[in-house]
Amino acid sequence: MHSFCELSKYLQEGKFCLTTVDTIFREDEFSNFIRAFEQNTENDGLMAITSYIDDEKPLYISVDEDSMLIKDFLDKPDGGEKYVSGGIYGLTPKALPTLYKCLENGVLRMRNYQRQLIADGLKLKAFPFEKIVDVDHAEDIKTAEAFLSGLPKLKFAAIRRGNQYSPNHIGNDAAIFNLTVDRLKEKNCEITIYSEQEFQDARVDSGIIFSMARDTCSISKLQELEDKGLKIINSGYGISNCTRTKMTRLLLDNGIPYPKSLVVSTREPLPEAALELGDFCWVKRGDFHAIHYEDVTYVRNGKEAENILNEFALRGIPSAVLNEHLKGDLVKFYGVKNTDFFYWFYPNDLNHSKFGLEAINGKAKGIPFDMEYLKKICTKAAEVLNIYIYGGDCVVDKSGNIFIIDFNDWPSFAPCRTEAAPYIAQCIYEFATK
Repeated sequence: MHSFCELSKYLQEGKFCLTTVDTIFREDEFSNFIRAFEQNTENDGLMAITSYIDDEKPLYISVDEDSMLIKDFLDKPDGGEKYVSGGIYGLTPKALPTLYKCLENGVLRMRNYQRQLIADGLKLKAFPFEKIVDVDHAEDIKTAEAFLSGLPKLKFAAIRRGNQYSPNHIGNDAAIFNLTVDRLKEKNCEITIYSEQEFQDARVDSGIIFSMARDTCSISKLQELEDKGLKIINSGYGISNCTRTKMTRLLLDNGIPYPKSLVVSTREPLPEAALELGDFCWVKRGDFHAIHYEDVTYVRNGKEAENILNEFALRGIPSAVLNEHLKGDLVKFYGVKNTDFFYWFYPNDLNHSKFGLEAINGKAKGIPFDMEYLKKICTKAAEVLNIYIYGGDCVVDKSGNIFIIDFNDWPSFAPCRTEAAPYIAQCIYEFATK
């Protein structure tokens, strides 16, 4: 209580949560407690309670079973009380006058302060935790460790990306996948790893899947499992949305800054509308992600564009996307939805490339741009495409305008994988436990 008093001068303006250093509890339960406390507008405080009693001097809590309002704090149960204090106190500045009065009157114990809060008419609500361990003695450490190690394990199926879908980035894609697996294992998760071929043939027992898969058969199976209620990140539908034709239509239809574009058939003559894109443009396969060098090609006139479309047709690629060429600085970015992680860089500065196409725009000039706006449109694009773990490319023109030109599900995060992996694991874990 005296430590509380020393801190109180910093607690004058809003809600605050106090917890003693010897209190061990589950992170997810504490998150729920904090969320409930933030949303609580009717009461003056929220107190953690637990029915797990393993303390030589527990403080029993008498509550109204209907409202969970606290009626009294008791040294001994006198009416069948089943809860004890958990040592976690959510309070407001309204509780401070009682604190100062207690100290002036020689009250020395926190439990007596809590009793005085009730006597002074403050409305305190109880929030049950399944288990809180109070570590007062050396032997309590073993109890706490057993409690923490006994948390239920989340069981994941994890799908590696097939090597053919990691052109010039096989090692990088494998590295971010492995780091994410390691971070999730640190969270007491059990993970069964599949190659894409193994996944396609396997009966997956886990109800939660995280996946870097790109094969069309893998994506179809992910979508089937998702339709049956399995939790999958990134969604099989989200992965499909990142193929060029779908991505182009979704981004343009939802107002994401994107180059002038045209979706065309590879088996028909180039439409007149293609002239609006100018002589210099990009021809990109529309049905899938870029796997081969020719899948994304810079052309200088309509004849070159027709040649690339004819080649696509011979390869069995039914559609293509034509993008206008945008002059400016090429910027790559990586992000993880619902986290603080966002990273951008100029690819030429780090020699980061799949096919060397970054050379078309040349070395970045460092044109100033609004990084917060870039994050904003990337977050919106991730929502539109239904993906959580993403990366891509944009062009910043000479006026600082930003246009997304590519958006990918779970890229390699190669320049920042060590920093990104904990955030990716956090995103997957919270997605699974939501």
